[in-house]
Amino acid sequence: GLHTSPLYDVGTLGIRSGAVTASVDKFTVTFHGKGTHAAHPERGIDPIVMAASFVTAAQSIVSRNIDPAHPGLVSITHIESGNTWNVIPESSWLEGTVRCLTAEDRKLIKKRIYELAEGQAASFGGHAELTWYAGPPATDNTPDWTDFAIEVAKEAELDVVPAPVNLAGEDFAYYQEEIPGVFVLVGTGKSPANHNPKFHVDPAALGPAARYMARLAVEAFVRL
Repeated sequence: GLHTSPLYDVGTLGIRSGAVTASVDKFTVTFHGKGTHAAHPERGIDPIVMAASFVTAAQSIVSRNIDPAHPGLVSITHIESGNTWNVIPESSWLEGTVRCLTAEDRKLIKKRIYELAEGQAASFGGHAELTWYAGPPATDNTPDWTDFAIEVAKEAELDVVPAPVNLAGEDFAYYQEEIPGVFVLVGTGKSPANHNPKFHVDPAALGPAARYMARLAVEAFVRL
């Protein structure tokens, strides 16, 4: 698989054995409490406090539950609750994403997300309802196909550098769950990052990339 990269000049490829992109999961949590007038918080159960406590606690997962040498993240990116200034609402809702490079870390982070959401809600007298949306796994470039891709690149007189580890996701990883393979970054000229409004692809990258893909295919058939 190939992907454009604004990190490299045209004619440069980023190739690395192992994970290049991360697994991607989405989760949502609804915290259920009891609404009340803001002047009488003792009569209610505040779901906003539950959500705020969970957001803080969730940041301890990467720093305290997974190996410090393993890249990973838990990001809460969207929170909604209430509709006026003087009423404590009945519920709060948030969503976020989890990114990591190993199946073991992915499983552990999911477990801790559930435990913290339920535990934080219970500690304030409420309860949490969590939904998990599993996305693609991390890419997994096998050593033999990585070496093959590098060898073919050098034969095509392309420059090769080690690809950086990136916590963005890539659905090419679904193929790699079924068969071994390699995911390659293709230099399209240095520019702002992918998805940035100023991202730019140098058209001169099309020819070398197409020739490289064709050569990979031919050499792979010869190899097999």
